[in-house]
Amino acid sequence: MTANAPTWNTTQYANRAMHIYQNKGNRLRPTVTQAMRIENNEKAVFWLAGKTKAKKIERRERNQPGNGERKKFEVPLATWKAFDVIEQYDVDRMSVDEKEVVYESGANALGRATDIEIYAQMATKVTDVTGLDFSAAAFNAANALTLCAALQNDKVPWDGNVYCGLPALQWNQLLANKVVNSADHVGPDLPFVKATDTRFWNGVNWFLFVEEDAQDLYPVPAADKQDLFIWHKSAMGWCNNTDLSVITVWDNYEDWWTVNMTAKGAASPLQDGKGIKRFRTSTNTAIAIV
Repeated sequence: MTANAPTWNTTQYANRAMHIYQNKGNRLRPTVTQAMRIENNEKAVFWLAGKTKAKKIERRERNQPGNGERKKFEVPLATWKAFDVIEQYDVDRMSVDEKEVVYESGANALGRATDIEIYAQMATKVTDVTGLDFSAAAFNAANALTLCAALQNDKVPWDGNVYCGLPALQWNQLLANKVVNSADHVGPDLPFVKATDTRFWNGVNWFLFVEEDAQDLYPVPAADKQDLFIWHKSAMGWCNNTDLSVITVWDNYEDWWTVNMTAKGAASPLQDGKGIKRFRTSTNTAIAIV
């Protein structure tokens, strides 16, 4: 017994940190188009090709141009920072690697900033919810089909690259519809499906997408209402010039490490607002199995 006595006075430390629940970020990268070119580390360049019509011609008839407009547009790059310090006094008093904790937290924050920027650009470009106000009742399968029809009328290709993020309430309201939640309707094995809770139904990747903080993603036009978005991948673009840059420096005066994490990029609608639909939902309706 005396041999074990010293262990009574040993302080035990957990060997990993318990992160506060937070969204990982960068979840929207697979759902949007990537920029093809960056100029001078200052702006992303995208291209938009207008519609061209084929014409039936007769013998010896002169060819006429289709007049399909082709234009480029530029989006200035924005910079996001995550900065923190690690005091040397604490480093030898914990069993976890505090640097790794700071790196993970900062990367998550920068990733969330990317997602927030994509949603902010959609909200700025698309403001109309005419015919897509479903806030009188719970969000249901019929509402979802109405959304699909509105997007299809924009002539977007129905090729499995349509996405719609839903907050917790609307997500569970939609899953309460048996026609949506049935295993018979689960879609193809997509990489995006493995990264998040998703239902592929009627050509759309419906996925749970909860805000970190209120109105990070979803505008609130009035009390008990919330605006959401559905889009085709070709309708929204993201360019990352610096995906993640980490600079860690020792400060000999303060006895701490400073960690400077940077991301640089830009988001923009690519189809003059087409291919993106904004719709209104309720935030105070009950979930019911239908």
